[in-house]
Amino acid sequence: MSTRYLVLGLAAGLMLYTSPASAQSASAAAAPSTTPPPSATEAWQVEVVPYLWGSGIEGPVGIGNRTADIDASFANILNHLHFAAMGLAEARRDKLVVLTDVIYTDLRGQHATPGPLFSRVDPQQRMFILTPEGGYRILDSGDASLDVVGGIRYWRLKSELQFQSGVLPGIGLEATRNWVDGIVGARARRTLPRKWWASAYGDLGAGGSDFTYQIVGNAGLDIRERYALVLGYRYLKVDYDKNEFLFDTAMKGPLFGFTFKF
Repeated sequence: MSTRYLVLGLAAGLMLYTSPASAQSASAAAAPSTTPPPSATEAWQVEVVPYLWGSGIEGPVGIGNRTADIDASFANILNHLHFAAMGLAEARRDKLVVLTDVIYTDLRGQHATPGPLFSRVDPQQRMFILTPEGGYRILDSGDASLDVVGGIRYWRLKSELQFQSGVLPGIGLEATRNWVDGIVGARARRTLPRKWWASAYGDLGAGGSDFTYQIVGNAGLDIRERYALVLGYRYLKVDYDKNEFLFDTAMKGPLFGFTFKF
């Protein structure tokens, strides 16, 4: 009997203890919610940046068993530049990031050294580089962010080497190569006072080439809400030596761009 009364007493005490909380929960459930509903998914934020990269180029290039060492500053390249188009497009939605960078240059007659067997070499190069990437924002503190990205870098290079006669008679060589490198990288950005900001980007990879990597540092100034000026420096290295075609060069120099935000 005492056990029965003890169980009944505990049950009654539990009911008395939980009834205020239950009543409060019921009242809260019955009352209209004051918490705002979750907002809709953020819209895509898009930026388009046409830019000029004042790149010099240095390193050996070759076709077949003939090579030349290119060491051309931007001033030399500018004098021999027939056409160039460069641009970056970025789209971001919440933490997802999509980037596409495009470079096309047509260079003819930049400075190069042919070696002791020829008196001179006149190189001509048409180069197209396309770098699409996707990524994820792993850090966003309001005034600083960090993205991890990955994608490919597609190269199409048409090279012509006109060797002028020296010890050996002159010869003209021409070849075109296409290749794709898989790349991974990271991008960081920091907001600075007075509408300034700074960013850094780096990637590395391989695949079609033996190795490629890139480093970019930028400083920018926001102009109202829709525009920004961008100043920076870029270094792009690639080592391709396959199928009797050599392109082991470093391209580096300042860049200037103007950002349109949508």
